[in-house]
Amino acid sequence: MTFRTSPSLSPVTKRRFARLFAVPCALGVGILSLAAGCGDSSGTGGGTTTSSSTGTGTGTVGGAIACPTAEVAGCTVAIAASGADDTTALQTALIQAKSGDTLCLCPGTFHVTSQLSLTVPKVTVKGAGKTREDAILDFAGQAMGKDGFTVTADDFTVQNLWLKNSPGNGIVVTGVTGVKFTGLKVSWDAGSVATNGAYAVYPVKSTNVILEDTEIVGAADAGAYVGQCNKAIVRNNIVHGNVAGIEIENTTDAEVYGNESFDNAAGILVFTLPNLEKKDGLRANVHDNNVHDNNRDNFAIKGSIVSNVPTGTGILILAAHETEVHANNIHDNESTGILLADFKSLCVLSAGCGTPDPLSDPDPEKTYIYGNTFANNGATPKKPLNLIPKTPLEDLLWDGVEKMAGTAQLCLGMTPPSFRNINGLLNIDQLQNQSTDATPFKCDLTKQTPLNF
Repeated sequence: MTFRTSPSLSPVTKRRFARLFAVPCALGVGILSLAAGCGDSSGTGGGTTTSSSTGTGTGTVGGAIACPTAEVAGCTVAIAASGADDTTALQTALIQAKSGDTLCLCPGTFHVTSQLSLTVPKVTVKGAGKTREDAILDFAGQAMGKDGFTVTADDFTVQNLWLKNSPGNGIVVTGVTGVKFTGLKVSWDAGSVATNGAYAVYPVKSTNVILEDTEIVGAADAGAYVGQCNKAIVRNNIVHGNVAGIEIENTTDAEVYGNESFDNAAGILVFTLPNLEKKDGLRANVHDNNVHDNNRDNFAIKGSIVSNVPTGTGILILAAHETEVHANNIHDNESTGILLADFKSLCVLSAGCGTPDPLSDPDPEKTYIYGNTFANNGATPKKPLNLIPKTPLEDLLWDGVEKMAGTAQLCLGMTPPSFRNINGLLNIDQLQNQSTDATPFKCDLTKQTPLNF
């Protein structure tokens, strides 16, 4: 195998690297590259290395290097936690990365004090441990930057890591094509509190997004979030202890399946929100998820849109178009299993959601809900759904708001679940003006094709 050699460095850079590597080389930790290392002066043991008079410790390394207790096959660079200046070691590796590199983090806890960033395409960042809890990025001491880790480069993969305690969002990926989050854990030691970061995993304005096999706990807005994207797959994740477990927002072509969402205020959100660059949300396919016991108090910051989501909601579809919800197991959500609503309804019932957007359609249309399994939903509805003077509430609630009769195009298959049409906000406490007759909505629509990219 041929390893990348270190680039020539300017005198200023060499002096910076001398300060960076002086402590790690003494301790046997820090950036441990397959192209550069700390070797001994005799050229024996861990391999030979050449050192300049500045003490940078760069050169060619032979023998066993990098993480002493972890497999580093396929890694271009390995980075070990020092407890001294992990932030510099990590950011230096991200700056020096070349397209096609794999940066491996050795097992241990990296104490990060400022926001990390990557701008190089086709880079993989992964933990070298056996599990996602072995290599930890801990942002508890972060003093600079708002988010934990930001990426603006195409074809980025992050895997097998535990990110915790970011003051803002955990991982933010913006404006890229090709991003994969796999086998992660993202959490906050404080538990489920409003001072946690809003979003754990936050791809936005991106294309071909995959978020899979990840556990997310404690996000103060949404744990697994996809916003203003095109083509996104969210699969096989475990999300709990968040305000919203999963949120698909103003995104076109999203498939959400195989997830377990529980102990959140709401399990899964499919939203189209106003005042964003992307004005619509189309074709979310939500299927084969286990959405249960989402009864945690809503701990979002007051005044945020998600703070208006009723606690105890399994799935909430808000203003999105062409949403398909099927083959989910939806149970033990105290307010309702599925809530379908116009954006303005949520705002009015929850004392406002900001300035209206004339370019954003607030009404959900062409919603296809069929073949789900429901049990024990709606037993103790929370505000504002507790304004409906009836318990238990039905498995599917619709606010009944549409531009004109029939424009909602709501379709519930040929065997609808228990259903309630509130028939407009003015009737929320008027049972005599509501309807539980799902017969007008018995129909089938063309099913979406699974995403593949």
